[in-house]
Amino acid sequence: MNGIVRVALYARVSSQQQADANTITSQIQAIEQRVAADGLRIDPDCRFCDEGYSGSELLRPALETLRDRVAASLIDRIYVHSPDRLARKYAHQALLLEEFEKHDCKIIFGDHQGIADNPETNLLIQMQGVIAEYEREKILERTRRGRRHAAASGNLSVFGGAPYGYRYIKKTSAGGKADWQVDPVRSKHVAWMFKLVGQQGYSLAGVCRELQKQGIKTAKGNVKWNTTTVHDILTNTAYHGQARYGKQRMVPRKPGKRAKRGDPPIPRQAKVTQNTPLEEQVVISVPPIVSLSLFEQVEKTMQENRRRQRERQSGVKHLLSGLTVCGQCGSAYCGHRQRGKREYFSYRCIGGDRYRRGDQTICDNRATNGDRLEEYIWSEVCKLLHDPGRLRVELNRRQQESSSGEANYQALSRRVDQVRGRLDRLIDAYESGLLEKQEFEDRIVPLRSEHDREVLALSSLRGELNQQDDAATAEVVLSQLSAEVGAGLSTASIELKRDIIKLLIRRVEIHREEIRLVYKVPQNPFDRRPASQGFLQHCLACAEIPTGMKTCANAWPRQAKKNAGPLEGGPAFGLVSLPD
Repeated sequence: MNGIVRVALYARVSSQQQADANTITSQIQAIEQRVAADGLRIDPDCRFCDEGYSGSELLRPALETLRDRVAASLIDRIYVHSPDRLARKYAHQALLLEEFEKHDCKIIFGDHQGIADNPETNLLIQMQGVIAEYEREKILERTRRGRRHAAASGNLSVFGGAPYGYRYIKKTSAGGKADWQVDPVRSKHVAWMFKLVGQQGYSLAGVCRELQKQGIKTAKGNVKWNTTTVHDILTNTAYHGQARYGKQRMVPRKPGKRAKRGDPPIPRQAKVTQNTPLEEQVVISVPPIVSLSLFEQVEKTMQENRRRQRERQSGVKHLLSGLTVCGQCGSAYCGHRQRGKREYFSYRCIGGDRYRRGDQTICDNRATNGDRLEEYIWSEVCKLLHDPGRLRVELNRRQQESSSGEANYQALSRRVDQVRGRLDRLIDAYESGLLEKQEFEDRIVPLRSEHDREVLALSSLRGELNQQDDAATAEVVLSQLSAEVGAGLSTASIELKRDIIKLLIRRVEIHREEIRLVYKVPQNPFDRRPASQGFLQHCLACAEIPTGMKTCANAWPRQAKKNAGPLEGGPAFGLVSLPD
């Protein structure tokens, strides 16, 4: 007896519409029937579902969690409805199958029931993967070609709807051909927007304010108008009689951007839209709402407004723009310069802006002095560049502790084997009739939990041992950077400062009582409990200092922040390096 079989299922649907319609339930039901037929059951925490993620991409949240569990030897068998649910690309399928097999995890496809596990079956799975990838590409190619042909024929059904100011008439109600009809009410709103900008010189924000004063709602019924919505209306050529098909195409998403507040860390779509050249677009004639001359005048006014805005915002406004985030709500911390009798500069959370969410706030985190924050973070970056040898000290410490880490790893491995042996003996005793069912269930549950905890601890320790050499690489990189720019740090321009900060720092988290500096360095590269104050920024100027840690002399306790200006009472400037 090799022990209990820990079972998991994986299901996936591609589009958000399928996720909203809950079509993934049919896959789960089919898998559960197959699992029950095999005499097994699936624990609630072993159901991995990716809803709204394309099978052509390998980076999916539930799949990533599943792969981590398999790598930690926490799963013995995975049930999937069909190979194309696992991945749409053959290369990805082969990679996952090889990875699961490497960790002694067997994968079962629901549509292969009754087929023997042999080389012919593996060949069939590979052929299905290739055919699924080919089928997907053919569907996309036919859809693109068919829609472009319909657009060239003047068929408005390729848009699937109509913009604000028009009514979309389906082809079933318009004699076999879709049509746009001018909405008598909303078309007046559109014409008014064009007149405000083209004839009166309003900005986009000014148009939004006027619409809200008049109580005009958006196409979705919202009271608040967004400048992006107004911009899309004012730049849509359909309003002067020329609707354009194919204005955008999908391109791979650029890596490295921070996810917006509320969005998943892994984006659902791996591609984003990009504007296409005018010569590639197909023009379809539609009823106009405004004249061509007014449309062109609006375009000139918007260009002039953009030119003036660029003149006001020439150069880099703030040193930490795009790097500061709120530690409470996850929103961005933006720089604001208050002018008047007492001028001051601050960073504050946009979650506290009432105008953004209908006179409601989602965060009460306080602002912090911008000049002092930028000065302090730049000084910390300079310290790191002037003395990259601090990483060498940390590397030597890790090498000295590596022997004890190896001993702990060996001891933990033996403990995992012992617990697994106890599980096997308990199951053998139950199958031999030496234990009653109730007694077996009472003893197997805590023993299985203990085994899972030990395996997770073993996997974590293995990862820490594998990362011990990362500090050496980081030291070499920092030494090279210090040799190139170290002499000019004291006279660096704000553009150079931003480039260096963006190169070394991933983000700056502003919490209620502390500010955390997250470096772009390998995970856990520094000493958690420094013996002196000479190590990197492990200083917390608040009451939540872990046992054994010391605060640096230059940390700013709140009670010592006298004469801090109008931002007195903001978070203390204790900085701490954290793994991302």
